[in-house]
Amino acid sequence: MLIIFDLDDTLIDTSGAITPYKMKLCLQKLQEEGLSIGPFHEAYRELMQIDSGSYRSLESLKRFIETKGGDPSIAAGLKPLLTAPLPDHFSVPTTPHAKEILKEFGSRHKMALVTGGHPPFQREKLKKAGIEPSVFSKILIPEDSIKKPVYEALLREFLESPRDVFVCGDRIQMDLAPAYELGFKTVHMKWGRGLVNRTEPWIDYAISDLSELRKIVP
Repeated sequence: MLIIFDLDDTLIDTSGAITPYKMKLCLQKLQEEGLSIGPFHEAYRELMQIDSGSYRSLESLKRFIETKGGDPSIAAGLKPLLTAPLPDHFSVPTTPHAKEILKEFGSRHKMALVTGGHPPFQREKLKKAGIEPSVFSKILIPEDSIKKPVYEALLREFLESPRDVFVCGDRIQMDLAPAYELGFKTVHMKWGRGLVNRTEPWIDYAISDLSELRKIVP
């Protein structure tokens, strides 16, 4: 049995902790560069409202800039802020029971972490959440966030039957659709950005707490 986990909004509460901090930095940068945003606290509330229904932070920023009459292309210049290191004191919370489940399942199953994004930043999140990397047999971080080739490589490496592979992630198109195409079992984590997605009929399981995996994974 192989269990593949996503990181953001699956093992860690990215939307509840990291995203608000990063969005505030981006808003401050936009204000410094001359975008007319009005009162900061109101603009921040508006930006976070947009983000609550968005699939990616960069898309949220583009939409916000448009509402303020700015050129949405300037959002690309904010990408370094989104992936810059977090402050030393910054603590990243896990989703409920994440460490407990990783420890429990790691003792009897092979586990992999497949998370898209800037590799140094993804590893920093893992460290600040207090998740020990050694619990995973493999950690793979595709910067383009395209996961299907990574899933295929894991299947070849671990020599598992596709039906003995579970993928748990919050974003349906990024995390679960490629897993479904490969015949893996899919677990939709309904947390953070996972709440934005409309449930698809082909998803095998939907959970909001990782402890629910006990009823799913043999």
